Amino acid sequence: MKSLDSPEFARNYGFWSEAEQQALLSSRVAIAGVGGVGFQVGTKLARMGVASFSIADPEDFEPQNANRVPGATTATYGRSKAEVFREQVREINPAAVVHVYRDGVTMENVGEFLDGAALVFDESETTHPEIGTTIARHARSLGIPDVLVVNVGFAAQVTSFHPSSRWTFERFMGLPQNASLEEIAASKVDYSRFLPYIPAYSDLRGLVAMTTDAPDGSAVSLPSIAPGVDLASAIGTTQAFLHLTAGVSNRRRQPIWAPRLAYLDAYAFRGRIVRAGRMTHLRHVVVAAVRDRLGRNPQGSYTHADIARRGPGDT
Repeated sequence: MKSLDSPEFARNYGFWSEAEQQALLSSRVAIAGVGGVGFQVGTKLARMGVASFSIADPEDFEPQNANRVPGATTATYGRSKAEVFREQVREINPAAVVHVYRDGVTMENVGEFLDGAALVFDESETTHPEIGTTIARHARSLGIPDVLVVNVGFAAQVTSFHPSSRWTFERFMGLPQNASLEEIAASKVDYSRFLPYIPAYSDLRGLVAMTTDAPDGSAVSLPSIAPGVDLASAIGTTQAFLHLTAGVSNRRRQPIWAPRLAYLDAYAFRGRIVRAGRMTHLRHVVVAAVRDRLGRNPQGSYTHADIARRGPGDT
């Protein structure tokens, strides 16, 4: 087992204390989804000293994961994302405990998945809001933070749901409060709440594709690029550090709690803490729309027509 004297942590002490390192060593973190941000969040936390994880992901790696996930390589295509994650964490720390849930998070296993966790990262698909709701409701019942970190282009945003706050996951996502999971499953996430920050350089046609069904009735995944995922994992693990070391008195700032949200944009060299909500989203969309009308924004290729032309597996 790693200890405070392990050489892997020697350089950490320039920026945090031995007591904070011990808090990391003693923590268990649950991560729902390791197909993007979750994978990098987990491996960064392992390098920081966290040695116990619960990992839930029902999917296998595919070529479309390779643009942003270190675990996705030609050698791992077709293999379980969660199993590959466990292997990489054990390459960092052979003594690490990594419990894998190949079925993803379900009503039947959510209690076991979160058992003993100090916090949970919800990196589940927004196309299945019942999963995020299941995680959030159980996290509230256990009194642990539920962290949500998302990449948006070259930017990333993060917030956490306090277990006793009126600002719940459902409220943040624009989902009906106290509804059954069946009702939640039939609902759609309100992107004007979920994505308060839209980069000013955005091609808004991509946002339209994300928030509308394709002509065949299918939904597309959130587009992702490596710089945004890297940044998301950096701010996500920093927030995790603040949560996991909250019991150590060391003059640290508080984590970001909903309805506040922090974003950083590596392209625009900009970062702020804002209040989540439709008005924040609309303000950013209007700026992007004006810039686009003036011909200032670069164009992407993520319309429904683009995706259909590229064929199956594009999203």
